[in-house]
Amino acid sequence: MEALLLIIMAAANVACFVIGAKVGQTVSRGKDIELPSANPMKAIQERENRRKAKEEQERIDTIMRNIENYDGTSRGQTDVPGRA
Repeated sequence: MEALLLIIMAAANVACFVIGAKVGQTVSRGKDIELPSANPMKAIQERENRRKAKEEQERIDTIMRNIENYDGTSRGQTDVPGRA
C-alpha cells in the first residue's frame, strides 16, 4: 500500500513539474495564459450533437450500402437504424 502511494505521489510531482515548466515557458515567451473554461452544459450538448451526427451517418451509410447491394430482391439488404 505504501509503495502504491509512493508511486502515485511521484507521478503527481512529475505532472506538476511538467505543467509548471510549460506555464513558465509560456510566460517567458510573453504569451498570455488562458484558463480552460469548463462549461458542462456545452460539453453535454456537443457530445449529444456528435452522437446524433454519428447515428445519422450510420443511417445514411446503411441506406447507401442497401442501394449498392440491391439486385431486385431483399437479399443483402440490412435494416436501416432509427426506422420503425
